[in-house]
Amino acid sequence: MSIFMNYEGIKGESSDQGHQDWIDIDSWQFGVERKMTSNSSTQGDRESSNAEISALRVTKKMDSATNKLFLESCCGKGKKVILHLTKTGSGSGTDVYMQYTLENALISSYTVGGIANDTDRPTEIIIISFTAIESRYTPYNDDGAAASPDAVGFDTAKNIKNSL
Repeated sequence: MSIFMNYEGIKGESSDQGHQDWIDIDSWQFGVERKMTSNSSTQGDRESSNAEISALRVTKKMDSATNKLFLESCCGKGKKVILHLTKTGSGSGTDVYMQYTLENALISSYTVGGIANDTDRPTEIIIISFTAIESRYTPYNDDGAAASPDAVGFDTAKNIKNSL
């Protein structure tokens, strides 16, 4: 899997076909949590809270996007961020099988660090909060052709499903 991020207005160093000038990402994660309570007198009867979607956490190596991302963490305004997960191995890193689109995204935390005498560039950890997310999965047939994508959206500010 290769991971690429397009942070609106910030040029990265990716030279991957279909992701030129995107930001190369080393790792990513986010999650959803709903607190559950249950009535002990009736099994299976549960109440749940609203969904709490964590901010997106990405790690990357220091590159030409570093200073602009740092500045975004200090004084940025809501932007659009797109994260692509692509297939690798079968000759095409351009086949996007998962796309996350974040609306009104802000960098809420920026950390950079490295190790002395390390041969690699310092690592950045960037936490991106957002008010809406779209998740789009594209399956691929055995012959490598893309099938119809499946997309869902959620507005974290209103705690409702988005119509796409």
